[in-house]
Amino acid sequence: MAIAEMQKMRMAVHKSVADKLIDKIQRLGCCQFIPNSGEGVDGAAIIPLRQRLRKLDDQLAEARSVLRFLDPFATEKGGGMAKAFGDVPNYTLSELASIASADRFPRVVSETRVVEKKLSDTRADASRATGLIAQLSPLSGLPYPLDLYGRGTEKITGSLLSVNKSNVEPLKAGLFSSFGDMIEFHELPADEKAESRIVSILYPRESAEALQEIASSLQAVRIDVPQGLSATPGEELSVLEGELLEAKERESSTIKEITSVANEHYSLCQNCTDYWNIERAKIESLISGEQTEQITLLLFWIPASCLDRFKEAAAPFESLTEVARLTPEKDEMPPTLLYNRRFTEPMEPLITMYGTPTYGKMDPTAFTAPFFYMFFGICYGDAGYGLLIAAGLMFLLMRKNVEGAIKKFLEILIIGNIGAVIFGALTFSWFGDGITSFSFLNFLAPLEKLKILDPMNDPMTMLSVSLALGFIQIMFGLVLAFIGNVRSGETFAALADQGAWIVFLCGLVLGGLSAGGALGMPANIGWIIAGIGAVVLVATQGRSKPSILGKIFSGVLSLYNVTSYLGDILSYSRLLALGLGSAAIAMVVNMLTHMVSDAIPVVGVVLGIVIFIIGHVFGMAINILGAFIHSLRLQYVEFFGKFYESSGEDFAPLAISTQYVRISEGAKAP
Repeated sequence: MAIAEMQKMRMAVHKSVADKLIDKIQRLGCCQFIPNSGEGVDGAAIIPLRQRLRKLDDQLAEARSVLRFLDPFATEKGGGMAKAFGDVPNYTLSELASIASADRFPRVVSETRVVEKKLSDTRADASRATGLIAQLSPLSGLPYPLDLYGRGTEKITGSLLSVNKSNVEPLKAGLFSSFGDMIEFHELPADEKAESRIVSILYPRESAEALQEIASSLQAVRIDVPQGLSATPGEELSVLEGELLEAKERESSTIKEITSVANEHYSLCQNCTDYWNIERAKIESLISGEQTEQITLLLFWIPASCLDRFKEAAAPFESLTEVARLTPEKDEMPPTLLYNRRFTEPMEPLITMYGTPTYGKMDPTAFTAPFFYMFFGICYGDAGYGLLIAAGLMFLLMRKNVEGAIKKFLEILIIGNIGAVIFGALTFSWFGDGITSFSFLNFLAPLEKLKILDPMNDPMTMLSVSLALGFIQIMFGLVLAFIGNVRSGETFAALADQGAWIVFLCGLVLGGLSAGGALGMPANIGWIIAGIGAVVLVATQGRSKPSILGKIFSGVLSLYNVTSYLGDILSYSRLLALGLGSAAIAMVVNMLTHMVSDAIPVVGVVLGIVIFIIGHVFGMAINILGAFIHSLRLQYVEFFGKFYESSGEDFAPLAISTQYVRISEGAKAP
């Protein structure tokens, strides 16, 4: 429920043990190295490290290239969902190193390049044949060899022209008028709806220029004959279709060969990629420091709670290592590492998705989690839905080795759905009105004793509860901002900016409720409290203005911000809306189930069961999405804006991080 204290450290390590020590630090996963701002003490000393980095980059580039090529063909690589839920190979780091250091990878690259070129050539042949077939298909009715329209003969040549169908006859008439029987004109068959026609013209070579002038005057466009084709279009099409069929068969055979290569070598490329990324991270950390011929000087951040673990790891190299604690520069901001207890820890990814908390300020995770879980439960609002999903996700977590952000997300859904069970029980919503609608569920009728709210028949009470929860969270946000200012030594700002608004808003609420007879106390008390808050706001909110009039005017104008607070509180009415939506969808599904099953004998029962299952599955899916998004929106927009400072930088330690496999040794980042 706090931000971990960070220590800035400097470590001088002899190069003879630098690799071994950095390997141990990586296994700890608790040191974030600070890049060196200069080029190092000795530029030549860093050259070996850069050479190692360059070699790894080349290997990684080849491995990624092979993976990109093999990925569409690998059938035994496992699906994305399987990987997300922990179904990945498990290795020790030494096993992964042994796999990556073997000589198999160069052979894999060689084999892959061979089949890649084979596939590329085959597809190029197929593409060429397909393109030529597309070009020649409109010419299929041409009885003459294509060579006649390319090279021609000693005295005769030909042209293929595309011309608008309205200009075909004028072109024909113009040519015969100019050349008489010295030309042969032939119009190729075409679709009647087509606007253009293809015509073949055979003519003496010496008439080429004159013929071109006539054709140009009628917007006739010359069609170039594909090079290398000499037979008639029909004959060439027959040959090309055979070539295309043969290319497709070769492509199919090549794909089978590639699939075999992919299934054999895909996992090796993944393993090598993960190991080389681990090695690359170590070398980058070493390069981040200053280098001399014998010494590497490194700066890093480490959580104070991890110092003992670090000292224990560095103990074997004590004689060749010197470690000192440094004071951060005045404008230097340490990275932020959140530290929360089991109940609130799953919320951390949602907090950092909005923005990382500023180091030294407040971590909102513990304050956000109870509200989010409660709002999720209200929005989802059905005990049957919540019970099914919570139980299913808990079973999934027990059966699968899920880690990281996905595990935290599932835990959020489990806790949120437990909230839905509680709220659904309090509103007697079990698959909507399922208990009263279906006789086989009547044994659950005693659960109605838990009912204390009826949002469907009494929405105003639920609306009041929603707005009250909104007011409480908004006030809580102002209290947190008040505490933050006091801790920062800005007590006057806390009193003027948050304290005055708390007094003013609470006074308005007390006055309004008292005037409506809800509290049984004189309304004047609330108005007096609100007046005190208003006076403080008018007196302080313009304090940055230079003139008296400016201060007064700004102070009075600040009272208009009450509309912003009112809008924020009204946003919590979505708790009612989404809760009613969940119940309404479930009730409609139950009603349709009854209508169908009662209207059609025998078959209706089967259809009713189908409608019941599909309808409630749809209801669970669509409502859980809305409950999650809108509950999160209330935190991001209405709550965080009151107190949360999110200009921090995530703590990113050197750690064993993999994409395709799981390492069974080495500590995770704290």
